[in-house]
Amino acid sequence: MPTILLSDAAAGWLALLALAVPVAIHLWNRRPGRTVPMGSVRWLQAAANRRLRNLRLEQLALLLLRTAIVGLVALALAGPQWQQQRPARPVRGLVLLAPEVLHPEVLPGLRPTLDSLRRRGYELRQFAPNFRLISAAAWQQPDSLALLRPATGAAPDDYWLRARQAADSFPGRPLRVLSGAALPHFRGARPTLPARLTWQTVPLPDSSAWLAQAGQFSPDSLRLLVGSSQEEGTTFRIVRLARPRSSGPLAVAGLPGLRYQTGNLAKLQQAGQPEVVVQTEPLRVVLYADSRHAAAARYLRAALQAVAPGLARPLEIRTVTPAADLSTSPDWLFWLSDEPVPAAWLARAQRGGHLWQETAAVGAPVVGRLHLTGLLPDATAPVEVLRLDTSRVPASQAVVWQTGAGQPVLLREPAGRGSRYLLRTHLQPAATSLPETAALPTLLLHLLRTESADAPLFAARPAPTERRRLDARQLGAAPWQPVRRLPAQSRRQLPPPVLVDVRAWVVLAALLLFALERGLAYRRSIVSPTLATA
Repeated sequence: MPTILLSDAAAGWLALLALAVPVAIHLWNRRPGRTVPMGSVRWLQAAANRRLRNLRLEQLALLLLRTAIVGLVALALAGPQWQQQRPARPVRGLVLLAPEVLHPEVLPGLRPTLDSLRRRGYELRQFAPNFRLISAAAWQQPDSLALLRPATGAAPDDYWLRARQAADSFPGRPLRVLSGAALPHFRGARPTLPARLTWQTVPLPDSSAWLAQAGQFSPDSLRLLVGSSQEEGTTFRIVRLARPRSSGPLAVAGLPGLRYQTGNLAKLQQAGQPEVVVQTEPLRVVLYADSRHAAAARYLRAALQAVAPGLARPLEIRTVTPAADLSTSPDWLFWLSDEPVPAAWLARAQRGGHLWQETAAVGAPVVGRLHLTGLLPDATAPVEVLRLDTSRVPASQAVVWQTGAGQPVLLREPAGRGSRYLLRTHLQPAATSLPETAALPTLLLHLLRTESADAPLFAARPAPTERRRLDARQLGAAPWQPVRRLPAQSRRQLPPPVLVDVRAWVVLAALLLFALERGLAYRRSIVSPTLATA
């Protein structure tokens, strides 16, 4: 039902005080009485006194006109608006499809449910920047939908950020997001999302294999490091094969379309994947430890020697002094001392090396275990953490290892083209049981394999090939539901009411009444002199 709203009611109420003006004029400005000839004027004074005491309203029509004019002016000052509610309309929901859902192996199983939603008024849009509409023509052509997927090797999109943008871009509309739960798409803590946004995870292909590194152990042999990601974690395997004499295809299980290209730097290429340079130089490691860290150095050296067979390149380990010559450009520099790291070691890290050092503090006593989920593929003995540096972690450092309670154990910080690792405990049995377990060589192997120019996994965000899944409780999503369990129909909602400013019409009405009042007053002024002279 239409209603009237006042945008400035206070001004209108103050203006209504002017209604006292026409009333006062009518009370005090009475018209002259009729002239009556008479023989005596002795009663005139008494009659005048009675006239002052007998105040009453006259010319009511004129008074009502004047008060109506004042009231309309007051109403115009209050800013009247005509509010009219538009009829309710159905709310069209949106289905946002993540790029991985458009995969040829995934989309056919979802089509019946999505077709049912489309018939119920839902729109299909991409869960990607700009949320582009998927037209009916494109939906009927699977080949065109495949073109909507991002290029292989592209940085993974941040789905938390994309969900907040969707909620802001489509206010008041039900949103249904269909995506996978791969870890690279979910960065940081889960944001607060509106209740009208529901998330459903879609089953995706189980695994993905890629070429991580390649090394030439001898003039006639190659050693390839092949990575494979599943929901449980990422694993690597070594593939040994003869080095081709010329460019051509290479047959490697799990890597279709792999080709070898000769040149000054031989390369391996796979369709849709970045090329991998065949490394001919060994993986060089330098190690320095003072007397206080001698035990940690023995554990570390033994673990490094144990992982050598699992690397794509030969491993070269040297024990050096702080003033050692670094002209050989070592890939890893292990500094086990409480003394400051030499400037030459820091400069090497800036140029592409990786510097490892332990915390200078002894660490506070703690009771915890190293969280190995996703780091080790197989179950191992628990790693106890007895002493740990619990100081605040700078924002520039990323957590690589942590305890089950979330306390950082190993941190990584970018340093130019390289990186710096800080172990917040000591590789000694008094601080942690890590040196006495099989977990130390496995964890070091994971670092040496992945922290390279070809496949950095410990960067600011996970690699696109990472296939571990986010926990469903963190995602707040339900598994994919068949069509029979979807809502029957979109609800309806009232659109925003229409507001029309009627101030001009109020002013026009006041002008018309003013013209009528002037005409009536003029007529009264003509009649009054006639009566007075009669």
